[in-house]
Amino acid sequence: MTVIYTTATKGIINNNPLLGVALGVDVRYQDKSAQAVLAWGRKPSHTKATRFAQTHGLSLITIEDGFVRSLGSGVGSVGGGFIVDDLGVYFDLTAPNRLQQLIADAVINWNNDKEIYAKQLINKIIDNKLSKYNATTYAPDLLVLANNNKPHIIIIDQVANDASIGGAGADDERFFAMLAHAKEHYPNANIWIKAHPAGKGYFCSDDVSAPFYLMDNCNPIALLSQVIAVYTVSSHMGFEALMLGKKVHNFGVNWYAGFGLTDDDFIKNSELYQNVCKHYQALNITNPTVYQLFYASYVSYSRYANPATGQACDLLVLMDYLIQNRDWQDKLAGDMLMYDVSRWKVPFVRGFLGFDKVNLIIKPKTKWLFFLPNNINKKRANRANHQILAKISPHVAYTVWGQKTKQTLQKKLAHHNNIASHIWCMEDGFIRSNGLGATLIAPLSVVMDDVGIYFDATVPSRLEMILNGICLSDAQKNRAKNLHKLLLTKRVSKYNVPTTNHDFAHKIHALKSKNRPIHLVVGQVEDDASVRLCASLIKKNSELLARVRADYPDDLIVYKPHPDVEAGLRVGKANNHHLADVIAHDVAMPDCLDVCDMIHTISSLTGFEALLRGKKVVCYGLPFYAGFGLTHDVVEENNTLKQQALSRRTRPHLPPLDLYDLIFGVLIAYPIYRLPHGVGLANAEDVIDYLYNHKHTPTHHRMTQMIKTTFMRLRNLTKA
Repeated sequence: MTVIYTTATKGIINNNPLLGVALGVDVRYQDKSAQAVLAWGRKPSHTKATRFAQTHGLSLITIEDGFVRSLGSGVGSVGGGFIVDDLGVYFDLTAPNRLQQLIADAVINWNNDKEIYAKQLINKIIDNKLSKYNATTYAPDLLVLANNNKPHIIIIDQVANDASIGGAGADDERFFAMLAHAKEHYPNANIWIKAHPAGKGYFCSDDVSAPFYLMDNCNPIALLSQVIAVYTVSSHMGFEALMLGKKVHNFGVNWYAGFGLTDDDFIKNSELYQNVCKHYQALNITNPTVYQLFYASYVSYSRYANPATGQACDLLVLMDYLIQNRDWQDKLAGDMLMYDVSRWKVPFVRGFLGFDKVNLIIKPKTKWLFFLPNNINKKRANRANHQILAKISPHVAYTVWGQKTKQTLQKKLAHHNNIASHIWCMEDGFIRSNGLGATLIAPLSVVMDDVGIYFDATVPSRLEMILNGICLSDAQKNRAKNLHKLLLTKRVSKYNVPTTNHDFAHKIHALKSKNRPIHLVVGQVEDDASVRLCASLIKKNSELLARVRADYPDDLIVYKPHPDVEAGLRVGKANNHHLADVIAHDVAMPDCLDVCDMIHTISSLTGFEALLRGKKVVCYGLPFYAGFGLTHDVVEENNTLKQQALSRRTRPHLPPLDLYDLIFGVLIAYPIYRLPHGVGLANAEDVIDYLYNHKHTPTHHRMTQMIKTTFMRLRNLTKA
């Protein structure tokens, strides 16, 4: 049965698309059949919600932003964290709230597992500087700003007349009382006032009584870690200071006051404080720890959803989402020009790079008009290039699709006396899609490489650097192990093309009865950069097949053509199929790998997929997974290019690369992922779940892809 919650205003629904997911309910506007009415905090809309609930005899539930919410602030950044309160709200201590009961429950039902979990979450918050909003890890260096070695004290200003101030039994005089108290009790300290980023507070920067005033929006954890004490009325930063082990002076009755963890001397004689303490006594709350308060507030009181997947999740998942997206936003922040990208790729490029801090400018490829001569089309393309490149700032970063476009861009920038400070090369990731890239199916993963690109063995790449230096923590190794199991269980491949050849297994079984070893020869697209730049002397599929047959004349050989070649979309048809015992037409790659003992490849990703299955892999080129001792690398004496490339793949001060290092580097550290319906970046596990556990390809989408495939095949035929 669907649980329905309703709202009295549309703003809650419009501004919080993940609210219903996080709560596990269907949220509707002014639905009288609902089980409850949702009200947001103590905003004016709360009055409308209360009236609607009373009129229709419905219960009222207050919701608010969670203590860990989103990447950015405001309604422009999708919130993934919410608090849910059917009694009141945590920042209004003038009335009971559900959090107080949850604190009591945490104390009564506390156990070692909850303590370990709470510590794990707190450590992750501190280590990664996570807070309500998470767009930055920046905080000013107080030691540098103060230019002295005195300790630092922070006074937290708040938005004037915020509901939480009245809910804490405070007024504007409390803020000035904090400053006076800090000056008296910390005469030899630097006293800082932290302005609230959302609006005007009680202090101002020209107040002569405030020697240090911080206006910049900064990361609360990074700032609080530099101080010895914090003053607050009702700010949640006070609790974050407790997580950091700082002394907290309360000048308002906030939700974490009254437990003996904070200095409450200034408020302990107030009527509100006395009433709250009596309520805690009635609930049998005695001396809770920071871990118990954290568990009650961040785990029991809060609900979470993952913006990348649009599904409910726990706090750990949301934190991983925030960390990953913030890291990539920081890497890509600033002006970025996506140069000469195919027009069909523009929508998914915007999806991968569409961070708030990235000012993305897209220069698509110039459309060639068939009714114009080639020389006119070239002039049009050159004019479009000049218009964008001549005007662009020298500080802009660039993104291109593929190495060829990167080389073209470098030449054109040199022509304009502009040397790019940063060029990112974007390419398909290793868990890409349900279908072929040549049929214009948007990828679910891409790689972003600012050094080279993974398939170009002639120069270093970001992936090569990752694998040379990777050293996994226990948590990272466990994640790699779990991902490995998932890859095998779901039979994950790059394109995940379904098989219709049901005779393949029977044919192999019949031939295998002769007890001959089975070799899989993997075909590739011959004009693809991954073949041209892999440092192999073998460049054609027919050459590879002939080499394997010559080396293993009596063994069973299976030849697997590349799916793009089979579909007639790319170059690479072998002319010596007779050398193979079986041609694996229209067979899913995992099915081929299952039956084979040894895999032979120039540089195909299939070699990596074979390593996942414990198969022996022979590489004639130098793909990204080769050269680390996990593969047999064929190195001819006259192949100096490959010898030079191999010399770069070393780990002199680290243990040899193992399979889990490889999995983590290739599928977690290097690529980025995104789901079509999601907001921000996802991860490998999300994409696998999307590909294999959800029916997301309606009939009309499949029809569209068939039309695209036919169009691309005909286009290639006309080119030929």
